[in-house]
Parts: sequence; C-alpha cells; structure tokens
Amino acid sequence: MKIPKTFTLAGIRWTVEETDAISDMGHCDNETAKIRLRSDLSPQVKAATFCHELQHAIRFTTGVDEHDEKEVDAQGNLLHQFLEQYGAR
Repeated sequence: MKIPKTFTLAGIRWTVEETDAISDMGHCDNETAKIRLRSDLSPQVKAATFCHELQHAIRFTTGVDEHDEKEVDAQGNLLHQFLEQYGAR
C-alpha cells in the first residue's frame, strides 16, 4: 500500500511525514493537520499505522474530539485489510 504524502479531508490539506522524533508508532495532530509515522517501521506496519491515524483524522474532521482507541484500531485494521486486498487494482 502506498501512503500518500498529502491528502484532503473536507477541504483541509493534511500532510504525512515519517520521523525518528516520536516514540509511538504514529501520531495524528489535529491542530497542524499532520500525521507522523515512525520511520523505522516495516512497510506493512507503517501502512497499518497510517490507516489507524487516518481514522483519527477522519474523526477530528467530523468534529469528534474524543476517540475510542478500540474503535479506531478496529476500523483502521479493517481499512488496512481492505486497501491491501483491493486498493491497488
């Protein structure tokens, strides 16, 4: 799965960056519209982490500021599986 460098949700341009400056696998910052992914992750884990953080971005965009991590994980994992199976056709 190819992770975009930028994407748009509801007119807001989000950026995606890889970094060594975070200890978590990923982070979604609503204030800067930025998703950060740890650069040393394997491609598959990085893609799954991006899908997880994308779920956070979608929730922020729809006005939901409190996120249930179990829901974010479940939906992120399902999105990742779907994109791996059907996304590049």
